[in-house]
Amino acid sequence: MKYKYGVHYAAWGSEWDVDIKERIRLAAEAGFEDLEVTPPDYVPAMDIDKMNELKKCAEDHGIEMSWCIGFPKEYDMASEDPSVRRRGIEYTKHMLEAIHMLDGKILSGILYSSWPYDFRNLPDKERTWELALSSVKECVKTAQDYGIIYAIEMVNRFEQFVLNSVEEGLTFIGQVGSPCCRLLLDMFHMGIEETSTPDAIRRAGKSLAHLHVCQNNRQIPAPCDNVPWDAVGQAVNDIGYEGRIVMEPFVIKGGPVGRDVNIWRNLMDDVSQEHISEELTKGLHYIQGIFG
Repeated sequence: MKYKYGVHYAAWGSEWDVDIKERIRLAAEAGFEDLEVTPPDYVPAMDIDKMNELKKCAEDHGIEMSWCIGFPKEYDMASEDPSVRRRGIEYTKHMLEAIHMLDGKILSGILYSSWPYDFRNLPDKERTWELALSSVKECVKTAQDYGIIYAIEMVNRFEQFVLNSVEEGLTFIGQVGSPCCRLLLDMFHMGIEETSTPDAIRRAGKSLAHLHVCQNNRQIPAPCDNVPWDAVGQAVNDIGYEGRIVMEPFVIKGGPVGRDVNIWRNLMDDVSQEHISEELTKGLHYIQGIFG
């Protein structure tokens, strides 16, 4: 296969705080090579014993780990409060160090503000952009020291307001000015914010470092009238993409995951882990046929 294919660790449930080692096993059994993980607390806390256990588990199952996060508001690097920004910057630096120790090559997500954003008392966008930019410039120095890609994710207008479109993302990383600061594109968010997902991918070009795929409603990839899968696959191949392709479906209502991503009904009739794994494997085979 041309690409390494991954899956987000929360695809099997409605909780963020889970046993990552169990999700490594599930990912391997479903046929994936990569598991995308939000760092559990013991990673930025540098609990070496637990980190070594996690690393060994991944190695034993032939799984690489990529890392993705949306910062809670107490770590918002675009906050008006300088103490909150500093807390977020130092947290990110610790996380980058820990990810390096785990042989991680990429940290992606809303690495510039908080998620999901609290839209009450919305601040000025231009001011928030500048605060985010200053913080990210400091963080990417650490990422560059460790050889880690710092992949900025643009999300839809209902979840964040600083960066929504690919054009905004390109402008932002251009202002950061670091070769390790690149883009994460997500098909769900592009389906809301872009008039053409394939064109957005082409505009991102070599700045694209990481790709999330799912249906337009966050279901597991499958043939769908609302998603131009063939055109998306062609665009990804046209730009000479070299990163991972990570499936990020969320199909279970409720719990912290369902609340954060606004899933108010189950998107599958059977949401048992066994059935989800079966469908993930089918989805994996489908996207392998699309992307190669």
